[in-house]
Amino acid sequence: MNWDKIKDILTICLIPAVGWALVTSRDVGQLETRLEQQAGEIMEAQAEIKALSKRAQIMEIAQARIETKLEVLGAQLTRIEGMLNTSFGPIKP
Repeated sequence: MNWDKIKDILTICLIPAVGWALVTSRDVGQLETRLEQQAGEIMEAQAEIKALSKRAQIMEIAQARIETKLEVLGAQLTRIEGMLNTSFGPIKP
């Protein structure tokens, strides 16, 4: 084989390989950019989840307080009904 044929074969093999390398490097760059954006979005979502979790805890505490107050009011209502029943007789609904 002479040098011209070897050079032609190498040229035929190298041109697509160089093109593939350029396209692949561009694709890798785009993927890195997309990954960075998604990492930022994940961080934002985690911050929102943390804030919502904190808010849910606050609401659970408020709910427990309201339930406690309702129980106290129910006990007071029962006591008042008892007092009225002893004073005026049974109240008919």
